[in-house]
Amino acid sequence: MKTSLGRRGLIPTPTIVFLMIVFLMGVTSGCTKPVKLVPVEGIVEIGGQPAEGIVVQFLPQASDGEKRPTSFATTGSGGTFRLSTYDGKLGAVEGTHNVLLADTLEERPAQGSRAVKPPRLDSRYATMSGGLTATVSEGGEPIRVQVPTAKP
Repeated sequence: MKTSLGRRGLIPTPTIVFLMIVFLMGVTSGCTKPVKLVPVEGIVEIGGQPAEGIVVQFLPQASDGEKRPTSFATTGSGGTFRLSTYDGKLGAVEGTHNVLLADTLEERPAQGSRAVKPPRLDSRYATMSGGLTATVSEGGEPIRVQVPTAKP
């Protein structure tokens, strides 16, 4: 092992520094468990009709304190969606999820102005207290998320 002697004692060479960094990266990279994702497809219906332009977000319920990735999608024509994580991996973790919905097509008038068309979704579905849940399981059927039309 090559070192050089400086005023403060032994100074490691660039090779030693590089090997120390690689070692520390290897030690710290094993600190998180990889999670298994399963493919998830589904449909969002508002008042019994397929809803296009709805952002669907699945937030895993974790009772063990482990962090699990959130999955999301935006519904296409026919109200269908396919979930992926924020880092681009397809699917969601198995288990129970809180489901949040937000309407990308909702009219948002200027402050003080009235909306011309009423919202399709009740705003509570965009929060954790909205009461929507879904269970993700490997090989499961497509998930159907059904909510009533928002009351004006």
